Amino acid sequence: MLLSRCTTSLNIIQQRWPAMVGQNLNRTVNSTRSLHQSGSTQSSPYTVAHLTERKFVRVQGADSVSFLQGLMTNDMRHFEHCGVMYAMFLKANGRVFCDTLIYKRPEAEAEPHDYLLECDASVASRLEKHLKLYRLRKKVQVGMDETYHVWAAFKNEIADGEEEGPNANSRLHVLKDPRLARLGYRVLIDKEQSDTRKLLNSIFPDAVVSTDKADPYTEFRYSLGIGEGEENLPDGKCFPLECNCDLLHGVSFHKGCYIGQELTARTYHTGVIRKRLMPLVFESVPKLSAAPETLRDAEIKNSEGTVVGKLRGLFGHHAIGLLRIEKILPGGELTLNVPGETNAIPCRTNKPSWWPKELNTRA
Repeated sequence: MLLSRCTTSLNIIQQRWPAMVGQNLNRTVNSTRSLHQSGSTQSSPYTVAHLTERKFVRVQGADSVSFLQGLMTNDMRHFEHCGVMYAMFLKANGRVFCDTLIYKRPEAEAEPHDYLLECDASVASRLEKHLKLYRLRKKVQVGMDETYHVWAAFKNEIADGEEEGPNANSRLHVLKDPRLARLGYRVLIDKEQSDTRKLLNSIFPDAVVSTDKADPYTEFRYSLGIGEGEENLPDGKCFPLECNCDLLHGVSFHKGCYIGQELTARTYHTGVIRKRLMPLVFESVPKLSAAPETLRDAEIKNSEGTVVGKLRGLFGHHAIGLLRIEKILPGGELTLNVPGETNAIPCRTNKPSWWPKELNTRA
């Protein structure tokens, strides 16, 4: 648009004063054209992290759809137009048992109703046992699946208007993360593939490939305020809406009954969600002498010394905490108080950019 206006102005001026300014204006338009062609923000490369602490539980059989439909928060009918879905399994009291990403099993020879449930490795055996407990007489087989590695591909920074996607490669199964566009992609790679790094570079050119137990991915998630796995969503200690399951497309309020549905639906329709997982940022990496297990549930206080939340995960400059929304928004100075540490650690929080403008809360 800017280039066309400059060109039009050049034509008008050249008709009136051709000899006096023609050459200078041509140089101006050429400079504008170069700026238009090369001035756009260059897209940053993907970071691809191997999620070594994730495993798969396989659910297959003629009744697998109805079986999973009655146990989890999301709606299996979404698989009519997608290949991966986010959901949570709840306890009978409505608290979170575990979160999961559910995939249609990508093998060409897979049965029509064949699914992989990705979860924390520490939860996998308990999830398998949980599913078998409710199997009853349904035509469903449940078991661990060791076929795939899972990787996360994401960008720390995205240019305005960027819609670039990965290149195609039939040997890899690349699916957009269903929770949030900023989380990038999940990549399933057959463990028998010997050229993993080469394959990853073929679909994510110039990617920074990390194998350090998903550490860059964990800190990236924390910077966005997104919890994942047992460390951030401890078994039986939080509710799905507190974990932003509704904002991350992980719960359906239009499906039938499932375990833990009553409290989840009532909380949603009354709008009383007092706490949510939110990001925490530190000016410098906290130096802690306390054991890692003491960090769990460490108190977070505001400037008045009032406890406003609990820590749910810490890595590098970033952390994630379960915070009382009305006590800390629109933001402010906080402190992390770790048992055994002499001094409180200053930190701050902010409303995640992916949250809706209005949230119904009550102190």
